Amino acid sequence: MLKRYISYDVKGVIAGAVLGLHSILLCISCSKASLPAQQAVIQWDISSSDLQGTKALIGTYTDLRDACTQDEDGAEKIGVFGAYTYEGTTEHIFEDADLWWWEKEDGNPFNDPLGDQSYWNYEGEGKYWVDGSDYRFRAYFPKSKVTLQPGSGVDRFLVVYDSQLAQHDMMVASRTLKAASENPVKLIFSHTLAAIRFTYIFAESGVSDRLTACWLENAEATGFYTSSTLNYESSILWPESTPNPVGSRMYYWAPVNPMTITSGAAATAYKSAATAGNGDIYTDNDGWILTIPQTLKGPESLKLCFTTETGGSEVFSVGLPEVSLKPGYRHTFNIKISSTSIDLKLSIAEWNERDSHHHIDFNE
Repeated sequence: MLKRYISYDVKGVIAGAVLGLHSILLCISCSKASLPAQQAVIQWDISSSDLQGTKALIGTYTDLRDACTQDEDGAEKIGVFGAYTYEGTTEHIFEDADLWWWEKEDGNPFNDPLGDQSYWNYEGEGKYWVDGSDYRFRAYFPKSKVTLQPGSGVDRFLVVYDSQLAQHDMMVASRTLKAASENPVKLIFSHTLAAIRFTYIFAESGVSDRLTACWLENAEATGFYTSSTLNYESSILWPESTPNPVGSRMYYWAPVNPMTITSGAAATAYKSAATAGNGDIYTDNDGWILTIPQTLKGPESLKLCFTTETGGSEVFSVGLPEVSLKPGYRHTFNIKISSTSIDLKLSIAEWNERDSHHHIDFNE
């Protein structure tokens, strides 16, 4: 594994002799009285970096509150770590605690700026701010689908992600602050992955065909990799990993019903059900594939391959350009097919936009 990293900013012991049980209890009582005062209960304000609004997540949910709302089917949850340090001593108060939106009988809702009642609650009794302490928090979503690696905690997350085996939006957040200087605590989540999709269209009017399969394929050993280990401290780090073998099919998708391509509106791959064992994992996100952020090495290294009904077993391909796939961004590769060539245009948008007027035409 290469060592170079790609980095993206997203932005008492009781002293004295034991004089009997009464003396011990007395000392404990005196010790507790000398601790700093506890303040209000710790509360939460959760949002995503691309706004707590529409299109914040890939999948069926529109934002974190929607995804984490308790209903008859339960709710997805956020995992939270938290600790405070007072006079050089650190106390851990949240150890991978569950946080989600639900009305807790002894909860501590607050009124947000829009006047809505907020119910971001955690299980168990309330945790109180300790005056004069320095706090730090770290959180991740979705808890049910993310497995933290040994060494993960309030100061760092390590997560192995294989995008050919998992296709869930993974988000992280962290916060450091003085006790009660901000209540509720604002946890602003950032997307750790990049999203890509492929659209097809014919250049000549009156021409149509049907897409029967598509996939990515490395043409050389320095190509594309589909898995890595997230290292999240102050920023999102994905170490460069070993690329997939040359010629192996990555994100292979063969639709049950071949997708019609015409010269009219562009058709998006990975949107419909796949044949058994051939890509159903990639069909839940409206054509988007979640992948490891990385810099593509250029058209001589990575190819988009596809087959059509008319072409039979013949494999058509187009080299993908040298471009950075950034976390929290969506990258649409638009493929225009003519009788003599296959042209490519790339559109890049922030996660919440999905589409953008920022286009790159690699054939001009």
